[in-house]
Amino acid sequence: MADQESQNPLDLWRQFITDSERQWNGFFKDVLGTDAFSTSMNAWVEASLTVQRMIADQLERYYTAFNIPTHGDLVALGERMKAIEDTLGRIEAQMAPVDAVSRTAVRPKPARTKRPAAANGSR
Repeated sequence: MADQESQNPLDLWRQFITDSERQWNGFFKDVLGTDAFSTSMNAWVEASLTVQRMIADQLERYYTAFNIPTHGDLVALGERMKAIEDTLGRIEAQMAPVDAVSRTAVRPKPARTKRPAAANGSR
């Protein structure tokens, strides 16, 4: 009796969890390890994928009927935009040296006269 009173309650809990886990592992090994379970899971996954394909086809028809872009349309649009951005980046990279030269080129300054430019040109 003194042994039971001095025993740690957490040790009892740990033992319960260990035994419970062992029992559940044995149960699932027996159930999930059978060919019948494997066959039924395979059938369920196949049915799920079939339903998913049917829904996707119906949604695509719906989107087409109402002129709404599909996922594929949006992906294609994103790819086209990426290609345009890449092309623009290459053009900007090619134009950078030309732009730098044009900024450093000396431009002639207008002649300093007492009259405005419009008055000079009219005479």
